[in-house]
Amino acid sequence: MLAGTALLPLGSAVTVTAVAGAAVLAVVLLVLRWGRWRPAVRAAALPAVVALVVLTLAVATNAWFGFYPSPASLAAGPDRGGLPAPPAPPVTGPGRDTVLTVDGVEVPVHLPPGYDDHLAHPVLVWTGPRDGSAAVDAAVDAAVTAGRMPAVVVLWTDRVPAARLRAAAVAAGSPALRTDRAAWALAGPPDAPGCPLGRALAERADVATAAGPPGGDGCPDPASGSPDPLDLVVVRTAATQDDPVPGAPPPGPALASGSVTAAPGTPAADVVAAELDALGARLRGPVARSDAAGGSPPETGSTGGTRDGL
Repeated sequence: MLAGTALLPLGSAVTVTAVAGAAVLAVVLLVLRWGRWRPAVRAAALPAVVALVVLTLAVATNAWFGFYPSPASLAAGPDRGGLPAPPAPPVTGPGRDTVLTVDGVEVPVHLPPGYDDHLAHPVLVWTGPRDGSAAVDAAVDAAVTAGRMPAVVVLWTDRVPAARLRAAAVAAGSPALRTDRAAWALAGPPDAPGCPLGRALAERADVATAAGPPGGDGCPDPASGSPDPLDLVVVRTAATQDDPVPGAPPPGPALASGSVTAAPGTPAADVVAAELDALGARLRGPVARSDAAGGSPPETGSTGGTRDGL
């Protein structure tokens, strides 16, 4: 309806003069005819004249400040002079904890700040010991709040495969997780025993990104028949500087595409924060749920970011 009025300049002197003239004429007519009109006519004329006067003030104010150049711009919002839209309200923490039952096993779950059941969230499967969960969950909350990582749901498990985690979440309907492979990552702490990269290689049909220490000779050889590429982020500390990255079985994923190298003496919390930043730059953000169980949402870009290295 506004398409045909796109060329009408709301802020022009002609428009302001026309509206103001109509308002003055209406006021004069109201004063001159007030005593001759019936009560019903007065009851209708008075609010109409008041509305016309208010419209005049609104048009004059708009012309002065230049909020809306034309009637068509009323549907698009005020003219910000080429400036970006105001930022969304900041996400604040902390997140909250819950559990996901997988074949009778309770898997601890950490929901991020800003978690919304109406959105399907990316997933981080964390393989580290639970005695450090509070610190890792707090680091995730800080990364999400700072915008360095999308609102990711953390699943704590060393044994349950990603495919079973995904199926259980879809069946339960909560937590609301993205089911596409590109939104799933697997990681582990840089200073704890475990083989997150090797496990990711073995499960690369279900995860697209992985981060953690190289693992070295103590990790078993991964076995997977999946040809899917895997984005590896190798986290090296002073204790693992020379450890080899686990080998990829045929047909082989993509080579490791990133690394986090910590200088000697770097606090473990800073290394974990840098690891989460690297994952945040690779993970895809939340999307609208396509059905009651989370469905398979469309591909979207990452909403996370990175910060300077250690």
